[in-house]
Amino acid sequence: MSRISDFKSSAFDFMKQATSKSTGTGVLDAGIAREVGYKFSLDDGREVALVSVSATALASGVLVQQVAEVTAHQTLAMTVPTAYPASIGENQVYVTNGATVLNVNQYQGGYAVIDSGTGIGQSFRIASHAPAANAGSFVVTFEETISVALDATSTISLIANPYSRVIINPTTATGAPVGVTVYPLAASVINTYNGTTGALATVGTDQYGFIGTHGAFACLIDNTVTGVGYPLGRSAATAGAVGVATLTTSSAVGAALQTLTSAEVGLIRLDL
Repeated sequence: MSRISDFKSSAFDFMKQATSKSTGTGVLDAGIAREVGYKFSLDDGREVALVSVSATALASGVLVQQVAEVTAHQTLAMTVPTAYPASIGENQVYVTNGATVLNVNQYQGGYAVIDSGTGIGQSFRIASHAPAANAGSFVVTFEETISVALDATSTISLIANPYSRVIINPTTATGAPVGVTVYPLAASVINTYNGTTGALATVGTDQYGFIGTHGAFACLIDNTVTGVGYPLGRSAATAGAVGVATLTTSSAVGAALQTLTSAEVGLIRLDL
């Protein structure tokens, strides 16, 4: 039995990591939402990450990716009113939304990147943010403070936590792969929001669980791999599967630990 150990407390079974579970899959525990993306070492040397699940359940042994990006929430313009001066030591900025409604705290736990203008290169974890209608203005609060003052030339992109609301890796990738499911994960009941303002309408229930990110894990295969050690990448033919990596179109996620047969599940070494 593989167990999680942080070397500070007693190890525990990572397949039964919470007191409150759904009907056999995933975890119902809002208290762990802040830890989404945290990685843990198993006592056999492998590594797993805590994720939340999208509105679609996930089978075991499939490659999953981050939620698809929203390009309308990237390279956004900033203003610097007196209330939000974006000065050194501050942790809030005032931003103008793009052409897609921004739901309240849609990027909470994700990242804000200053991608151009004054202060370029800084990145911050997002503590919270207000909702915004199309082209509306909103406040973003960072967990860290600003180290280089920003101004009206600065632009900002909002990126979701890669481990939040993970989805099965589609045949046409819409995000980066983050790991492989090691047991079935139930679907989350997603919050609903006002379609014009982005304000919260109804509260859903998130599902949480662990995925494998480093070491030996079983994953669906989409084409026979005859060489142990071959580099493996996500499949462009079968959702959630891996095959021999074509590095010109998809980077490797790991390597084969055995001869792998198409449409079966085999053992691979993950490096994510």
